[in-house]
Amino acid sequence: MQTVNAHDTNQTANENTTTAELPNALKAGSAEVLIPLKRLVASPYNQRKTKRDPASIEAIADNILAVNLLQNLVVHPMKVSAKRAQTYGVDAGETRRQALLLNVERGHISEDFPVRCIVITEAEAILASASENDLRVPPHPADQFIAYKALADEGRSPEFIAAVFKVTPKTVAGYLKLANVSPKLFDLFATDEMDLDQIKALAMTDDHERQEAAWFGAKHSWSQQPHELRAVLKGDKLTLGDRMVKFVTVEAYEAAGGIVERDLFAERDDGFIVNRDVLNRLFDAKVASEVEAIKAQGWAWVEARPKFDYSDRNQFTQLDAEPVPLTADEQARYDELEKRSGEISDKLDAHENADEGDEAYLSDEAWQALSDEFDKVSQAIDEMDEREGNFTAEQMKVSGAVVAVGYHGELEVVRGLVRREDRAEARAMMEDNGVAVPHSLTKKEKGVHSEKLLLNLTAHRTAAVQSALSQNPQVALVATVHKLALEYLYTGSSLDRLSVAQISAREVTYELARSAPDLEQTEHASGLRAYVDSWRAQIPKNPNLLFGWLLEQPQDRLLNLLAVCTSLSINGVSREEGPSAVNALAGALSLNLSAYWQPTRASYLDHVSKDRIVAVVSEVVSKEEGARLAKMKKGEAAQAAEKLLQGKDWLPEFMAAAQVAEVRFYGDDDDDADDECDDVTLDAGECDDSAASEGPQHADAAPWPFPKAADFGTVPAEVSARKSDRDDGPRKPTSPAIAWPFPTTNPQALRGMRQAA
Repeated sequence: MQTVNAHDTNQTANENTTTAELPNALKAGSAEVLIPLKRLVASPYNQRKTKRDPASIEAIADNILAVNLLQNLVVHPMKVSAKRAQTYGVDAGETRRQALLLNVERGHISEDFPVRCIVITEAEAILASASENDLRVPPHPADQFIAYKALADEGRSPEFIAAVFKVTPKTVAGYLKLANVSPKLFDLFATDEMDLDQIKALAMTDDHERQEAAWFGAKHSWSQQPHELRAVLKGDKLTLGDRMVKFVTVEAYEAAGGIVERDLFAERDDGFIVNRDVLNRLFDAKVASEVEAIKAQGWAWVEARPKFDYSDRNQFTQLDAEPVPLTADEQARYDELEKRSGEISDKLDAHENADEGDEAYLSDEAWQALSDEFDKVSQAIDEMDEREGNFTAEQMKVSGAVVAVGYHGELEVVRGLVRREDRAEARAMMEDNGVAVPHSLTKKEKGVHSEKLLLNLTAHRTAAVQSALSQNPQVALVATVHKLALEYLYTGSSLDRLSVAQISAREVTYELARSAPDLEQTEHASGLRAYVDSWRAQIPKNPNLLFGWLLEQPQDRLLNLLAVCTSLSINGVSREEGPSAVNALAGALSLNLSAYWQPTRASYLDHVSKDRIVAVVSEVVSKEEGARLAKMKKGEAAQAAEKLLQGKDWLPEFMAAAQVAEVRFYGDDDDDADDECDDVTLDAGECDDSAASEGPQHADAAPWPFPKAADFGTVPAEVSARKSDRDDGPRKPTSPAIAWPFPTTNPQALRGMRQAA
């Protein structure tokens, strides 16, 4: 290698070189020479004109100190006067030149530091710079990972490797983890058959067999997505954020020999517990003292669980503790807090209604201070309201406690839990002591109707209400306004029970057909379909034109259309026999359900027991007929019962009772009402009615069977409008499909609609 120094600055670029003529290219084969750093200057032909990133210059400077200058610079002679020393413009490697100068400033090297260079002509400089900057191919990430691993295999520390490449030790750890992925999978990554995110997902475990099983075991391409691969590799492992891990602590787990498998490439620095047995052992040891302390209180049983969520609680019935009366001092404190809460609330309310400058208007600081005080006072009141009560010795004999870990890793204790096998004993204890038995402890008797039959019956009831409602705009308007008012003007989690109108515009036809396949053959269902089709024939085909068309319609026509659409939203299908909001609609429609449904073998009798058939016939027809059917086989009894019940207008008890669903409502002064009625989801009649607000009771106003309805007129001619007569644009208002208010309905009228359509 040759050296260019201060006394030999005119050395030609072609000396000791072998050249070959390359068309339209640079001459090849130039030998490297050493040129003092102080003779290197920026080239006017260097393609990169933007300022170099200082961080990059600093990183390269550190790298040069660590491993020396591994790549030569490409330079060309600069034009200088005869008396001045020759300088060379750096055509390729300007960032490296600036990094070397930075090391001069830092005192690591001198300005005479020999730099390896290849000298080209000035004419070749532009092409060389373009080639250096435009055609340079960055290394494949796989090559980078292998390079990091090679240094680590030589014994270099992560800190040393991080300093060389100017990255963090965490980045080095990640690259080394990727380099240690199964060789089979790493080869796929190196040949671009796997992307970076996928290999990162596979690197969450160091087990090559599991890595390969996750990748090659994927049956579909989507199964090889990073999140899918992570899910497979994670399996049932607990994350470091799991409540049980928080309780035991990662430090204690690792100190006991537990291994943490860390996913360095997750969005969070996440890890997984490998040795579940170690974690369980530590959990049992840490919670043992708490379990023993609670057992000493006299509970029938105490158990520890990692978690105790809603589904776990459903396995038990929880008894109510006896409330602990406030002492005189506590009551005085409670009254004081209540009074102060009211005073603050009044001041904040007055501020909301005041204008700036008014006496009641508060500054921002005053408002914030009062608001903070209100929160503290409210919290103190809540703590006194919600403090735990005392369980009696009798309760503790039939119930137990669960010690579990809360969401944040803290211990929680739930007391007064009755296991399923202890419910009978608990119920007997409460009855002997004159204590109200919770609904969950009440022995449930098997009903006469199966779930499948209930779905069928309530689907028929719903279809009947839909049919009648589609002909009654007045009630449809009430149903719609009722639903909207419940949604926007009331608060409560159970108000949906008061309305069966699905105002979210979800048609329930499919659910009805699934619950009662025989509905398709009924007169009222087919008649309603025909009526709906007749409306489809009248509205614009193009939905973009519907709003404008509706604006042109008279009010009575809009109400008729509202009735149709509202009827299609009604869903009273249920798996239970209890009260339903659909009965309120049926009462308002004076609906005679027996005109829509009859107890035949297919609809009812084949789906109940023979004892049930005998009981129904004995009640509706005569005891003698019931006794005669009792001697028959089930099929014969069902056949005979169908004939005997024909025309009797009999309905199953829950359909005939037509109870309307209600929720509990307490006035502002009813705070001291019985705690057992605090559940807003209780059905009407479960609690003392004196606690509820007074008002009309629809169940009493319209008991089954409803009066039979009179026939009403047939559909006007325009209902049967042919689809070919429709157009896409707004049309002139036509007469309403059916004039309203309607007479009460009869399913026979719908037959006429279907024929007209």
